[in-house]
Amino acid sequence: MLFILPRYVFFDLTHFNENPEFISLTNIVPVYILSFLFYCCLVDSMGTFWQVLDKKFGKDENFMKRKLKFVLFGLFSACLFQANNLHASESLDDGILWSTKAEINEKFGKPTYLYCEEEPFRRYMIVIPEDENSLRATFLYDVVIHDFYYLKKNGSDVEYRFYYGEDMSEGKKTYRVKECTIKFLNSPVPLGKITDFIPEFKHAYQAPKVFQEKLINFNNIRLIFVTGKVNELANKIGSLFVDPDKDIKDWSLSYYAILSDGEQENVSSNSMVKEIIIAVDGEYRIGKTANAFRTKLIKNPLQ
Repeated sequence: MLFILPRYVFFDLTHFNENPEFISLTNIVPVYILSFLFYCCLVDSMGTFWQVLDKKFGKDENFMKRKLKFVLFGLFSACLFQANNLHASESLDDGILWSTKAEINEKFGKPTYLYCEEEPFRRYMIVIPEDENSLRATFLYDVVIHDFYYLKKNGSDVEYRFYYGEDMSEGKKTYRVKECTIKFLNSPVPLGKITDFIPEFKHAYQAPKVFQEKLINFNNIRLIFVTGKVNELANKIGSLFVDPDKDIKDWSLSYYAILSDGEQENVSSNSMVKEIIIAVDGEYRIGKTANAFRTKLIKNPLQ
């Protein structure tokens, strides 16, 4: 029991991040209980060890017992601290997707503009944050308001667009990032230099699969870097905000790179990029539209 229990407890703790649906009171409490039982069993099992201390340290045994109990209690507290902070670390590797609107505002500050669109895309409005109340008053329902930021990145002007979706998994409405679009406003950037402006793009370098597509009615090539890191959170974002098809089980963090007008199909790290999109995608979903976009699998041009 002494050797099995700690493996079980810490296995669950480290895997909550991979399966965020487990992060709830009904699941965290058992971990607390198991942690406490582990602590009790560990202390109780030290009986034989105390006897060794009796023979070796004599009158100093009480001091040694208190010291060891203090260390064990510290380990137990660390275990609980990790369980208590599982929800806070719930995110994908990019650090943006699934973030709440409040977290984005805390990280990037006050948005430059607010944006909302009326389903099914009959009209849209862009206003400054001070006009949010008047913006909401123009719609008959509670619209989702997205955040636009105009930032300086490595001396270049970029536009970050955070698009939110409604998450009701905690019993209340929470606005979370479902997609992030980043546009280079001054001039296009070589594909191999994207991380100089957008550090979140670094995971595209290790993407095992890259798909090249031709945008319909546009003279642009789109690259989709699929990281292949499938997990429960990515699947949740994909099924909730992108495509509800239950057959799609390979959602993972992905990056879209929209090349500049007229860029050649022979893509390289020198190909010029005008826009990056951070989202979740997968080979199954991409295959559903492969014929329309003339999709083909290519070697990662960043490797």
